[in-house]
Amino acid sequence: MSWLNIKPAMRLDPFIRIPLAWPELGLEDVKIAQTPQAWARAIAEEWWEDFADEKPRSGDVDLLTDVLVMHAERAPAIRPDAEVFLHLPHPKDIPLTVFVELVEVEGEDRDTALRELAQADASDAIELPVAEDFESPHLGTGLRVLRYVQDEGSNEVHAGLRYAWRYEKGSDAVDVLIFLAHPDPGRIIRASLDIDEFARTIRISSEEEKDAWGVA
Repeated sequence: MSWLNIKPAMRLDPFIRIPLAWPELGLEDVKIAQTPQAWARAIAEEWWEDFADEKPRSGDVDLLTDVLVMHAERAPAIRPDAEVFLHLPHPKDIPLTVFVELVEVEGEDRDTALRELAQADASDAIELPVAEDFESPHLGTGLRVLRYVQDEGSNEVHAGLRYAWRYEKGSDAVDVLIFLAHPDPGRIIRASLDIDEFARTIRISSEEEKDAWGVA
């Protein structure tokens, strides 16, 4: 009934949107949209030009290209129904993968559903998750949850960050979920302001509005 749209669709620094298909829908005649390799090379060159004070050394652009190809090939397969973004404030950073997904409403009341989606009461958390209201100009009041879990294999502490909203229009309703996780909690903490800003750009638009926003 709805279509997930991120504004701006093509660019939201320091985030990189991973195309959902190759060639990318609507960009079949654009060379860099044909394959993960062509896309990754163009992004790697652009990121080194725009986000690094230093010039890339020999192999730096190739290395980032390989990293982006890996994410472009693997990340969409993890959640096929999700939009995928990479947080990459510097080309030498390890990208932080951010998923944005629409979730069908299955009858739960709003508060219960959002707490479940955001894992506000997760039993695997090593301490009480930090749950707080989160305001979006497009989606209203949602829930933001930061939690820490212990990896069973290594006993390392991982961090997860989730945002959830109930979007209702007329008789239609859908839940909106943003989620990410990382084995280095500091990586998420350092990115949290960027991710909060990113989360506030998420909006739902109808099929009729899609062309006006632009498809990336």
